[in-house]
Amino acid sequence: MKVELEPVRGMRDILEPESKYLDFIIKTFKNVAELYGYEYVVPPTIERFKLFAIKSGPEIERSMYVFKDKAGREVCLRPEFTAGIARLYLRHLLAKPKPIKLYYMGQVFRYEEPQYGRYREFFQAGVEYLGDSSIYADIEQILLLRDFYKLLGLSNYRVKIGTIALIRGLLSKWNVPEDEQDLVIHYIDKKMFDEVKKVLRKYEKSNEELLNKLMSFTAEDPSKLIEFGREIGLSQFGKEFNDELMRISTILRVCKEVGIKDVFVDLGFARGLAYYTGFIFEIVVPDLNLSIAGGGRYDKLIELYGGPSTPAVGFSIGVDRTMLTLIKRRVELPKRLRKVMLIAFTDNYVIVDEVASKLRSTGDYSVMVKFTTKSKLGDAIGLASRKGFDYVVIIGPKEVSEGVVNIKNLHTKEQKSIKLDILDQGIPI
Repeated sequence: MKVELEPVRGMRDILEPESKYLDFIIKTFKNVAELYGYEYVVPPTIERFKLFAIKSGPEIERSMYVFKDKAGREVCLRPEFTAGIARLYLRHLLAKPKPIKLYYMGQVFRYEEPQYGRYREFFQAGVEYLGDSSIYADIEQILLLRDFYKLLGLSNYRVKIGTIALIRGLLSKWNVPEDEQDLVIHYIDKKMFDEVKKVLRKYEKSNEELLNKLMSFTAEDPSKLIEFGREIGLSQFGKEFNDELMRISTILRVCKEVGIKDVFVDLGFARGLAYYTGFIFEIVVPDLNLSIAGGGRYDKLIELYGGPSTPAVGFSIGVDRTMLTLIKRRVELPKRLRKVMLIAFTDNYVIVDEVASKLRSTGDYSVMVKFTTKSKLGDAIGLASRKGFDYVVIIGPKEVSEGVVNIKNLHTKEQKSIKLDILDQGIPI
């Protein structure tokens, strides 16, 4: 029976060197998240469909992999992590002292049209900061990413800051119900402005001109935000509008003061997830025209799931897009392990294991053991060369009796005999 070898559309096999970049990104993120005090959690890949249907938004709901399991339960492959983390928090961590800081990593699934930088199975890593409503909790999201990108060697990115609170606030004042608000935000995210107008025209109190002014505003200067609020008369709708502008202005100012140079506010951008309530942001790579990370504040999600009122903020990184950026920009990976082929034509397995273990113990070498015969030694060395090994280490009965190994550097062709008892100090050629 012939098996179809091509992966399912939207999925792909990941081999080296891409898999090495993937590993580098995930390990670096794990390290930085823990330096910031976040704890690792692993929610399940399959969740109940209802968990995401409640407040993920039209785009996510339409793109989910949904099916019934053998017990007839409607379940789905997770399309993102935040809803699952919220469920996990309510089940296991609700009674713990606040705030709770969690991080995660893994695959997510969305049935979208595959294109450049977009797959149906992709990797996310991110953090959730639960139980803290402070401005610093918002700022920390960007600071963590700043340190993460620095360790990756990734620069020349833009930080775009916005807020959903102003748009939702106006829509509420205009008596637009929440499900229609979610739709409007989805249309804004997709730049479908004609559809936004169609929704607004159903409500007498709506002010299309005011919303257009709000969505057209961008600035790099924090003081411009406050001036803009006065110019369009946001204070007439309530103090909370000015408070939100002040909050976003403070986040922008602090980001600049801590050395994040390319950061700006865009009040006309939205994110596809419907649970956001305030501050939102994205990290954009201009030369590739890709968003590689994003997040924001979601202060009502825990309550929506039946828990107490709990402020929360978080973000996720698109690991695949980050990998694509590193590769396109030719960012070098950290020093790789040097590859050694240990060629043995002896049946003394204990000595062969000792040699391999001494080399591996240095942390500098990956060792592949190949048993052969002396007459085929040349073939084994040729194989090592073709497979890109850096060294061959040769051991036979003579070497065993003398307590040495013979080493050849396949790049320089230099050869040397080394005592076995100093092999854990590394290869000197």
